[in-house]
Amino acid sequence: MHSPEWHRLTEDEITHIIRVFNNQFIFEHTEDALNRASIIIKLCNDREVKVATAAFYNECIRMNVYMNKRDAAYKIKEDMDAGVYGVDVRSDIYTYTSIFSDTNAKTSEDLARLVEFYDEMLSRGIEPTELAKKPLIKLARNVGEHRLLKALLESPETEKLTTLHAATAARMLSNRAQAFIAEYDVDSAKSQLEQLLMYHIPKDTRAVPFSPGYSVGSADIKIPLDFTRTREAFFIYTRSLYESIMRIYIIRRRANDAHELLDDMRRTIYLPPTRMAYNWFIRFHAKRKNIQKLHEMHDMMLQDGVMPDEYAYTKFITSCMYHPNPSRLQKLVDTATRRAYF
Repeated sequence: MHSPEWHRLTEDEITHIIRVFNNQFIFEHTEDALNRASIIIKLCNDREVKVATAAFYNECIRMNVYMNKRDAAYKIKEDMDAGVYGVDVRSDIYTYTSIFSDTNAKTSEDLARLVEFYDEMLSRGIEPTELAKKPLIKLARNVGEHRLLKALLESPETEKLTTLHAATAARMLSNRAQAFIAEYDVDSAKSQLEQLLMYHIPKDTRAVPFSPGYSVGSADIKIPLDFTRTREAFFIYTRSLYESIMRIYIIRRRANDAHELLDDMRRTIYLPPTRMAYNWFIRFHAKRKNIQKLHEMHDMMLQDGVMPDEYAYTKFITSCMYHPNPSRLQKLVDTATRRAYF
């Protein structure tokens, strides 16, 4: 990387690069991804690049946790709390989520250490999300800590909420449903979704502002806590729950159930399915050379305003090569070429 190019990068771009490598490690389990992330961080240190965003240090914590360098990860968190990186860089829910995502945690001792961080998080008034709780739920299940598992699965009493408290109910029921999904209990998760759909859609039309880690097209629920009561928040929580259940159905090869849920979701909420969710269906049907379904998914994406990415077009094109429809294949190739994917 040449110096002139390096100095054009912004803090958000540097953070995004490290996040990409961290995600690559999670999906591909390749040490190369972590090595590349560590090179980026080393370059930042060598060039004395000053980063004043918590998102950057949260990704550094993730990388160190994945590399089994827990002491280094915890030291970064301590420095964040001590204000070493600036008064605006403090531990938040994503800091704790990064710590909990310890893929090397296997024992009761590991669980006890993570629970200490969980208790610290609660003592600071930081509300746990399903992304934070899910690794703890899986670890508690694996080591047989059933009392802790039950406590993590417990949800606030939604019965006290009226049907007008939709956004609050969406957050609570989504968290509980995601916990059931971590337990592979998809039926209980779906019952939470059905309960959620009984609430009235909020009338609040404020837009959820941009924040580090938040994206309207993301499958992750990363909504600033100040805006969790908005109309947009209700739909984002609901969409995330729909898509989590669909993903389990696809993994279990229950494609019909997944498609029924997709159709219901498109009728129920105004946010379109995420590109990631569509790619789950595309991968499933591409493996089975189901050209008709792939055509349907392609048309559905365009109807919803979700542009297929390079992965989707690759699957579309390679699958169409097995089907005697050259005009359809040529159309896909032309579209992908116009988007500069090939």
